[in-house]
Amino acid sequence: MLVRMYETLFITRPETDQETVDKLHQRLLKAMEQLGGVELKLADWGKRKLAYEIAKTKKGNYWYFGYISTPQYVKELERQLEIAGDVLRYQTIKLSELSQLTDFDLEIEKKRVEGLTPEREEDEEDQYLRRQDEYRSGGRGGRHDDDDDGDEENG
Repeated sequence: MLVRMYETLFITRPETDQETVDKLHQRLLKAMEQLGGVELKLADWGKRKLAYEIAKTKKGNYWYFGYISTPQYVKELERQLEIAGDVLRYQTIKLSELSQLTDFDLEIEKKRVEGLTPEREEDEEDQYLRRQDEYRSGGRGGRHDDDDDGDEENG
């Protein structure tokens, strides 16, 4: 069977829960099983601000999916992503030419993918809330409620 190495990046709506993504992932793996291929990694890159608004959405959850499979599987994967209501955008990148599955050293490819994909980042909103909590607790040298600088407004 002739296969290629691919990466597919897709963006889901920010309110999409993990269960919905798991169901989509299971559908993709089922199709991969039928059409041939091997999953290298599915990684949650986290919630980020979109470069431009998509369907009245300003943020999205970014996902990385690395795999070795047939070109027919890519068509099915993109069809599944297209009909999934929570997927805003996707893009598939071909990383190799057609070769036999046995030509790939799967362990080496899985390690290579681990090194290329960043782990999930903290959302900007989460960072803001964490900083506010630190500020309130005095963790960043911020002003405490018991500080008395006098009444600066009335000078």
